[in-house]
Amino acid sequence: MKFLNFWLVVSFLVAVVAASNWSPEDYEIFSLNDKVRQDLGADATFYSWLGLSNKASVVDINKAYRKLSRSLHPDKISTKSKAEKKVAEERFQRLSAVGNILKDQSLKRRYDYFYAKGFPKWKGTGYFYSKFRPGFVLTLFLLFIIVSGLHYASLTINRKQDVKRVIALKQSIKAQAWGGSQLPPSDGSDRKVVNEQTGKQFLVTPDGNVYLVESGDNLSIIDEHSINISPHWKETLLFKFPCFLWNVSGGKLTSKTIDTTYVYEGGSKTEDVDAADIDDSKKKQKKKAQRGKKVELPNGKVIYGRSSGRRN
Repeated sequence: MKFLNFWLVVSFLVAVVAASNWSPEDYEIFSLNDKVRQDLGADATFYSWLGLSNKASVVDINKAYRKLSRSLHPDKISTKSKAEKKVAEERFQRLSAVGNILKDQSLKRRYDYFYAKGFPKWKGTGYFYSKFRPGFVLTLFLLFIIVSGLHYASLTINRKQDVKRVIALKQSIKAQAWGGSQLPPSDGSDRKVVNEQTGKQFLVTPDGNVYLVESGDNLSIIDEHSINISPHWKETLLFKFPCFLWNVSGGKLTSKTIDTTYVYEGGSKTEDVDAADIDDSKKKQKKKAQRGKKVELPNGKVIYGRSSGRRN
């Protein structure tokens, strides 16, 4: 999501900077170009009006301008109506402005630049380039980035809700175990309760930890800190989808697939659960597998547990 927001901001700033960098001469060229197209057609250019190509020399431009100005001079239609004479005068003024631009090398370079790159259009408050129309591949790429950003936002929202549910469940279980209070019993004893909402058995210790009692009296600590509320980018479609495409194609052919498993390293430490003779590498693998363990309860709620190795 942060990646997507970054590019949206960059695109906006580029548009603002481009619009703010137009010079008065540029505005004059844009306005005159619009008027010429309104008068002569959408495909009309300063060069086509003079009957020239954009490669014409200064000599050719002067010659073509003088010839066209003689034929369009308002005196040629002195016998016409006032309305027709006004149109002719405005057209002649535009031709004069076009001639001035093409005869001035600095202005001609600016016109030639927009002639080649395209002219911006008037958008109510200023001249802006029309919306870019991406190709099919670029459209798919942009959609992929947007969907990845939405996926990231969805993960973040859902996990924050999970944290709230885990905290609420722990408070409910502690209140049930401690007689409606959030303070531990004075005798410092562990309390086992069967939660009415979930139908599961929990153990509450005097230090406020809540454990889910699993089969064989194995305990998993209920820990909201094991939920990663700021998902890593490797957990999003931005990473997983390209890896999936590779794994089902090139990865199969080369036997070099990409592991998309991401293990969150946050939360409290997990205690050792096996005998002391387990070597260090196995302990690390065990701990890695236990972090962020999800437990789905009968009522559909999901809690996050960590195996602790406690025995009742």
